[in-house]
Amino acid sequence: MVATMSREDMRVMKRLFALCAMFFVAGLSPAPAQEAFPNRPIGIVIPSTPGSNMELQMRLISDVVQRKGGQPFVVDPKPGAMGVLGASTVFRARPDGYTLLISPNSPLVFNQLTHANLGYDPVAFAPVAMVSSQPLVMATRGDFPAASMKEFIDYARAHPDKINYGSQGIGGGNHMAVLLLEKQSGTHMVHVPFNGAEPATQALLKGEIDLFMAPLANILPWYREGKLKMFAIGSEKRSPDAPDVPTFRELGYPEDFVLTVWYAIVAPPGTPAPIVDWLNKAIVGAMREPAIAERFRAMGTDPETRSPAESARFLARERDLWARVAAENHIEKQ
Repeated sequence: MVATMSREDMRVMKRLFALCAMFFVAGLSPAPAQEAFPNRPIGIVIPSTPGSNMELQMRLISDVVQRKGGQPFVVDPKPGAMGVLGASTVFRARPDGYTLLISPNSPLVFNQLTHANLGYDPVAFAPVAMVSSQPLVMATRGDFPAASMKEFIDYARAHPDKINYGSQGIGGGNHMAVLLLEKQSGTHMVHVPFNGAEPATQALLKGEIDLFMAPLANILPWYREGKLKMFAIGSEKRSPDAPDVPTFRELGYPEDFVLTVWYAIVAPPGTPAPIVDWLNKAIVGAMREPAIAERFRAMGTDPETRSPAESARFLARERDLWARVAAENHIEKQ
């Protein structure tokens, strides 16, 4: 026997069918369009004082990106504490692509080797792109009693703890580079830290220190005047600015003995991959313009064009290398 539905039951069933149909149609309708990225200027934090090489490079890139129809990069200098202040600011920012960090070696690699409480995790940043690099050079005072790298190493071995070398601080790139050299050459020298590259360069010119593993741009003018010597350069190939100076690799040092000051752009942790890819293409496209590459080289830096994945691998290799050097030399976190 089949039950007969009342008129009220029929009305309820019709309402249910109508409601189900409404939800079904809503499920098939397209989602609201997402806002295109970027639709406003992109802030980029620079962990240095205004007027630095990093700022000049970002302004050049910004001009090209904006000319091609993109949004400009708005520079936001935040100097202090070896880049910790700027890096911490970006680390805590919303991961929406509108706050980025351009960073040299220390905030992304060396700081974690010397600071117990950074306030950010360098490994957690989303790598966007490499921007540029500049080789470190092994420079000595002009009257140092050696005429080549071999003679310098022979002298250092014969006079342990008699050679003074400068740096920009304990655990920084210049310091760690000499520690790596000591390990490879069987020498031991005395560390004299300074508050920046310029004071260390001036001390070298005055003969107050014997050695400074310095950025090429700092040393080149004095080298050309014969006031300083350069025995080796940390690039993969010889520099056209100093073609007579051999690379460490040419002199028999290991393949990973590439010593450079580099600049990388990273985004806050969790930044979506499509945004990172857009940023990378815009930045790399700008740096591939011949006029921009020429301006970079005029500042003493070489433009880098790596993908996000290539940038991540580069940063990982740098962290592995310098963590090993720090451990071998008992660098302690403060």
